[in-house]
Amino acid sequence: MAPATLWDMSWEDDLPVMLWRARPDMSCEFANRAWFAFTGYRAQDAYGHGWSRVVHPEDLARWLDTCLRAYDARAPYEIEYRMRRHDGAYRWVLERGAPRASQGALAGYLGVCLEIEERKCAAAATECALERERRLCAATEEASHAKDRLFANVLAELHSPTEAIAAWSARLREELAPEGKAAQALEAIESAARTQARVIANLQEFAAGCGAPLGRPLDAPLLAGVRVLVVEEDPQARELLLKVLRMAGAEACAVPDSAQALPALEDWHPDVLLSDAGVPGEHGYVLLRARPAAQRGIAPGYDAQLAKPVEPAALLATVARLVQPAAA
Repeated sequence: MAPATLWDMSWEDDLPVMLWRARPDMSCEFANRAWFAFTGYRAQDAYGHGWSRVVHPEDLARWLDTCLRAYDARAPYEIEYRMRRHDGAYRWVLERGAPRASQGALAGYLGVCLEIEERKCAAAATECALERERRLCAATEEASHAKDRLFANVLAELHSPTEAIAAWSARLREELAPEGKAAQALEAIESAARTQARVIANLQEFAAGCGAPLGRPLDAPLLAGVRVLVVEEDPQARELLLKVLRMAGAEACAVPDSAQALPALEDWHPDVLLSDAGVPGEHGYVLLRARPAAQRGIAPGYDAQLAKPVEPAALLATVARLVQPAAA
């Protein structure tokens, strides 16, 4: 063997990455120690065309096609495939090859193989997570559409009988004397029909999703006169809580963190403190303990807990229950 070839082999053999050289017919003429350590092959098994046996059977045709195209064009190439390790397990590798020339003719290819198993696994896990997220978003959107369709159908079913009640009540009033129990009963029926019509109109406005208030409040708001201080970091959640509470008749104000909540507790004297347990600054529980003693209507700690995202009906029912003893 020529001295130059021996020198080439000495430094190539010491590289920590898998390195190889191939002839123009794609037969292997050299592989370094890292390649043999990974595959477990011996030189007599790898040199020649035996080295192709380390390629996964499902990737072999693609590997051969990529190499043949590159050799014909005398162009560099890059391919990812599964290579059999010495223990029989297949691991993903990235192979890069570049042509070598000798006196203007193709002398073969010089290539390197880098194991990328961890990168491929991470990419696959990321893709699975993204696919789960896509499916979840699609399911959530479909559920939202189904809810909207159901809501619209229920409103339509309620609207027709309400109109019929109002129309027939007016017709009966024309037939009856203005005084007497029958007239009083009709007045009660008509009042109930007007109330139901107003509720349906409010629900239709809410279903439109325009962000507008749900019409004029009913005659007896659930939380009339109740002061509620909301401590919520998220602006959208904070705005939604304010809207729900105010529609129920409550006097509500909101702050984003505990630093602003403490002065509000001292100056505004709310009946109810609605706080996220993880508000910025002081922790939600610390916020309760930090209130001045004169402002504590109850012992430190929460009287009730609501899971996020908060359901409006559950929120109003909980606040109403908390203030009921004080109202009584």
